Amino acid sequence: MQCSKCQRDAIILQPYSGMHLCGQHLIADVESKAKKMIRAQGWLKHGDHIAVLLYGDQRSSALLWFLKHLTEQRRDIRITAVTVAGGTDTHIETSCAKRIAERLETEFIEVSMPEEYGNRVNTGKGKNPDISSPSKFPTAHSILIHDIAQLPGITGIALGLCLDDAAGVVLESIIRGDAERLVRSNAGPDGMRLICPFIAVSAEEISLYASLCGFEDEQRPGPEQRDRLHKDTIIMLERYTNNHPATRYALLNLGETLAGSSRGMAGLIRVCADSGECRQGYCNDNSTESEVTDGAR
Repeated sequence: MQCSKCQRDAIILQPYSGMHLCGQHLIADVESKAKKMIRAQGWLKHGDHIAVLLYGDQRSSALLWFLKHLTEQRRDIRITAVTVAGGTDTHIETSCAKRIAERLETEFIEVSMPEEYGNRVNTGKGKNPDISSPSKFPTAHSILIHDIAQLPGITGIALGLCLDDAAGVVLESIIRGDAERLVRSNAGPDGMRLICPFIAVSAEEISLYASLCGFEDEQRPGPEQRDRLHKDTIIMLERYTNNHPATRYALLNLGETLAGSSRGMAGLIRVCADSGECRQGYCNDNSTESEVTDGAR
């Protein structure tokens, strides 16, 4: 199949747009969406020092690549790669992240997961957790973002969240009966800007973009602890999107709307960031889970 914009061979079909794209035009499309989101949200400003949370995986590597090339002519904006050492729950390969930062000639900071992390995360074990409010327990990811926000001079934190993440969080919040958490969300830790240029780009497109930029998936993040309701929601969303390609974009827009005019995308991103890791043993309501599972079939 040929690219819809040129005569080259296409590498992807975008079901929601109906276009086949070659590698060159996929890169252009991904970067166009990311730049449009940055402009719309005012995420880059004069004097910024942006910390890119780098895991060494394809998505965060592609994010660092994109931001470095976007700001290479901007002497007023500083980009720093930040990764985390220690903590079995983070699954971060610091050597891989450091290698990527060096390749991109980017300042690199390694921070340590706080020793008291275990005391700051409530897994809900031994209790009857309320599945309707997953945000009431701090996660390793939200703690990490908070700690990076305390680094001197940092004005924004760039995260590799994508369209699939945002749509999944919105749908899961609705199924749990807790869409209110999208409404009550804050913009970021201590007013810190959370920057997600790829929030309107699908995971598949980001993976292809990363590969075209030379980032193979050398290191896959370790298995995250997920409750069954989360897994079933993702399965249901994937199957529904196969028949209705624009579903994820509709959920992204709904999440932004629910977050409100004063917070909008920033509020939705905060909820996505706080939901970075789900707690083991979190959901025990099998009746709710079975309903979701049945709906996904």
